[in-house]
Amino acid sequence: LAAFVASASCAFAHDAEVEIRYTDGSAEVRCEPLHEENGVCVWRQNRTSLKSGVKSIRVLPDFAKASVGEDGFYLEPSGSCGRFKPRKAACGKTSPASRLHMPAYGMKTPRGAFLAIATGMAYHASIDVRVTNGTYEVAFRFDEDMDTLYEDPAVEYRLFADPKADYNEMARAYRDYQLGRGACTPIRVRMKDRPELAAAATNVEIRIRQGWKPVPSPVPYQTQFNEPKVHAAVTFDRCQDIVREMKRQGVNHAELCLVGWNRGGHDGSYPQLFPVEPALGGEERLRAFIDCSNAAGFQTVCHTCFYSAYTIADDWDEEYLLKERDGSLQASPTPWGGGRAFRTCPQRAYEKWVRKNMQMIKDLGFHGLHYHDVYSILPPRVCYDSRHPCNPVQSTYWTNRQMEETRRQIGGAQSEGPFDHWVGNLDFAMYVNFYPLDDDFAKRPMVDGILPVWMLVYHGITLANPFTGTLNYPIKAPHKRLKFVEFGGRPLFVWYANFHTGKGGDWMGKEDLRCGTDEELRAGV
Repeated sequence: LAAFVASASCAFAHDAEVEIRYTDGSAEVRCEPLHEENGVCVWRQNRTSLKSGVKSIRVLPDFAKASVGEDGFYLEPSGSCGRFKPRKAACGKTSPASRLHMPAYGMKTPRGAFLAIATGMAYHASIDVRVTNGTYEVAFRFDEDMDTLYEDPAVEYRLFADPKADYNEMARAYRDYQLGRGACTPIRVRMKDRPELAAAATNVEIRIRQGWKPVPSPVPYQTQFNEPKVHAAVTFDRCQDIVREMKRQGVNHAELCLVGWNRGGHDGSYPQLFPVEPALGGEERLRAFIDCSNAAGFQTVCHTCFYSAYTIADDWDEEYLLKERDGSLQASPTPWGGGRAFRTCPQRAYEKWVRKNMQMIKDLGFHGLHYHDVYSILPPRVCYDSRHPCNPVQSTYWTNRQMEETRRQIGGAQSEGPFDHWVGNLDFAMYVNFYPLDDDFAKRPMVDGILPVWMLVYHGITLANPFTGTLNYPIKAPHKRLKFVEFGGRPLFVWYANFHTGKGGDWMGKEDLRCGTDEELRAGV
């Protein structure tokens, strides 16, 4: 057939192989017919029909197969794509939930193309690509933190009738899906009553990392007696020098984001923010800088993090932290400026800090797209604390409450990455791909290249810088500058991007903007 959809009568005449594994070691394989819902091909599993203890569910429709050597490709939401060529890696979960920016994947074979979207238990979905006996199989596998089925697992398949359909149609289909269900709204609509977003959408983003303690921290559990000293790289008065030099050189409009302005510097004492870090000049000089920046025509915001907590915080309490099934805490693998970081429960973050701190930040004079660290670079977390339990859907609800409060108080919200579980409240993503562009994608197993899929879906909906390697793009290598343009990036500049001295600490690139001397400051501007 030239395409899957030859006529309306046979458009949905497809089956799916469903492999279900249980925690007791048993397994079953079912062949289930797909059905039509509102013009879309659907697989849906009634969770009450399954016995308890589901460990994983793998859903493979009959059209998600291709022979080795055939034309076509499979496409992950990160933009990573692979062709149907012989592989050394025979199989693998190419996109676990921790990398699934959008709960979708695409595939094109000589028989047609489709886009699959996980619509039930979506936060537990992974992309499973296997090459067995000369055949590629591309499936959704539900298996991440799936100890409870709190909704029916479901997948929608959008089958394209046009035999020329490719990744552009796949991206457009997901974009239409998101807009159609009201998950997000175009910037040109939102900016009508949000002047802060209108200003950000037509200007560059400039982050100034001001102060930080050593990273990785030599003191994982910090107290007032063993806390390392803050390195004050850019004081509030030096920030004024940057603003004046920008005006002198003709940079008349931008959004400035202060990073590490808070007590202890960047990642210094979160979730505690106040008092303003004395080594940078304290609250008086911060207010003076904000007045200077606003008067110069710049929009001024700041960086905070309520995703993590450190023992050095004045209100440190294990009660508000995320808990694992056994009651243990969720700790970060790397000690940051404040030491070992522990993940907070999003419900507690909203209740304890966001409303109060957003009001205090507004009172300092900040307005624009306020930066919440981490949230959008990781999938929503599960909390097993009986006092504030959260599955991923509930976590997403509380994160959205945080962003709505941020928009109400400050004007808008930005975060670190591309996960779209709160895209309706995400005005800017600092980077879509955590990839410095220093190596060749073709060297990666199961991946032959990268396409601007996320940017096609959310262009005009969420501002974004496409790669970690494309911030400060004018001083980067030519191929990085070209990637920035190809992927439709919003210009993002960072003073002192390199502060992490450990392995892999230069994920934003070895090139940097500094202002230790007047010459460096002028060159940076």
